[in-house]
Amino acid sequence: MKKEATVMSSPPSHTRDTSKHPLIAVIGIALGSFSVVVSEFVPVGALPQISTGFGVSEGTAGLIVTLPALSGAVAAPAATVLMRRLDRRLAIIGLTALIVVSCLLSAAAPNFATLLISRLILGISIGGVWATSVSAAARLVPARIVHTASSVVFGAIAVGSVVSVPSASLIATHANWQMTFVAAAAVALLSVVVQALVIPKIPAADRVTMAHFTPLLRSLPAVVILAVVFLVVFAQFSAYTFVVPYLQNVTSLSTGAASGLLLGYGLLTIVGNFGGGALLGRSIRGTVVATLVSGVGGLLALSAGGTVTVAVCVGLALWGLAWGNAPVALQHWLYMFGQDKFSAEAVNATFTAVVQVAVASGSLLSGVAVNAAGVRSSAILGTVASGLACAVALIFMAVASRRSATAAKEPTVTVAQDDVRIAAVD
Repeated sequence: MKKEATVMSSPPSHTRDTSKHPLIAVIGIALGSFSVVVSEFVPVGALPQISTGFGVSEGTAGLIVTLPALSGAVAAPAATVLMRRLDRRLAIIGLTALIVVSCLLSAAAPNFATLLISRLILGISIGGVWATSVSAAARLVPARIVHTASSVVFGAIAVGSVVSVPSASLIATHANWQMTFVAAAAVALLSVVVQALVIPKIPAADRVTMAHFTPLLRSLPAVVILAVVFLVVFAQFSAYTFVVPYLQNVTSLSTGAASGLLLGYGLLTIVGNFGGGALLGRSIRGTVVATLVSGVGGLLALSAGGTVTVAVCVGLALWGLAWGNAPVALQHWLYMFGQDKFSAEAVNATFTAVVQVAVASGSLLSGVAVNAAGVRSSAILGTVASGLACAVALIFMAVASRRSATAAKEPTVTVAQDDVRIAAVD
């Protein structure tokens, strides 16, 4: 297959020349990602109030996180294929505008079923924005600052995580849960206005068809990396979907104290995002390992020491640092491995689909566990999944390194499947 444009490669000059201030345009794209994260996760902060308001259990209320992730998983590859000829500027603005529609419908929902439908609509935007934003931002800037553009987009995601849950928790406590969705709609509307003003035309460069996904899904190393991605995100949302009731019911913290801890957690995700980005330049594999180990340690401290405030604080700190870097580290791991083999937008769409399936699976199974065994089970489930992700990654890296070393000692031997040498990305 002909090599397609990649996120990590030099952006086409015709795209870079369309903006005199490319980083401002990147910020416009990043605002869309910020809006997606805010709208996706504000229900986490307002979960107790939504549960009470509609008379459903907290486990059932977790479906408002599960359903948009499911529709986002379908939307990511579908949007990439359906929008393959569409100017990325129009795609990003349209998808961000859809967030406004979804959030307003959520705020006005008269019953839980209507709320779920509005969240399904949000999933379309989630899948589309995640599948297009990073590659579009990279194409706007000179090759020397592509990493900066990517960091801006991922940084916006991290900031969205910081403000969404604690802010929603405070708004829901002092006003009502409907206002959390109104606030999210206002953020998305502001983003649409800014995007319309600052984002230039971004012609589609990587016109993806379903055939572009086949080589990726047939590659054993890529599938293993995607499995690690699934487990990491599953672990995150098993625990994070119910983190507010966990802190209130298990750790016995007040709403204000829980919001303060979550704000600290969010700030550490920003530190993890940019700190991890700097470490990626030294060793992708080493950064991935450090991220996975920190994630396991944080969730273990949270789940094992749930009634001990100090242990919970330590756990949230490690967990925040790890999660802040996890998406960018894992995505770079996959991109750098496949940059000479796969379509960049196919990789991005597949990564997004796996992430959204994991979000849905983690929040859904965690909801089932919470209904059956109590809220503490959500953190335990997350810890187990995080440990599995770390184990799979370490075993895979060890096997790949051994095979790569063997191949180096026997240069005359033909390796039938040279794509197993994942160590080459390091």
